[in-house]
Amino acid sequence: MQIRLFHNKSPNNKIGKELVSGATFIGSFRDSSKILKPSVMIEATDVRGYDYAYIPEFDRYYYITEKTSYRTGLWLIDMEVDVLETYKNDIKNLSCIIEATEGYGGNNYLPNSESWVSTVKAKTDIINFSSGLLNNGEYILITAGG
Repeated sequence: MQIRLFHNKSPNNKIGKELVSGATFIGSFRDSSKILKPSVMIEATDVRGYDYAYIPEFDRYYYITEKTSYRTGLWLIDMEVDVLETYKNDIKNLSCIIEATEGYGGNNYLPNSESWVSTVKAKTDIINFSSGLLNNGEYILITAGG
């Protein structure tokens, strides 16, 4: 199976990675392996400069998570699929409705109070209900841990 190794110059959360210094190797799976997290043996003198891979047979991009020198000229490469790069065309072709984004300006939450209401309360009120909960349709919200 062909394996293309690269150096990734882009952050992990970017779609459309900038890949440089590519080289193609022939590899094989090590024992049993998963497509999403494969372990592949390749013959190469040195793979230290590579941190990213593409396997055309699976049409998937991978982060190289570990490189082990198995013996002279033989390397074990552990990888994990890069979902964003693998499915970048599908992601870019999605039809979405976006109401607010981080770069919207001002507030990072939704811009109008009808869509998003936030109240910060520094004090805790404890109310004991001796005769049960109220019957007028009120709700009690309890948050724990923060």
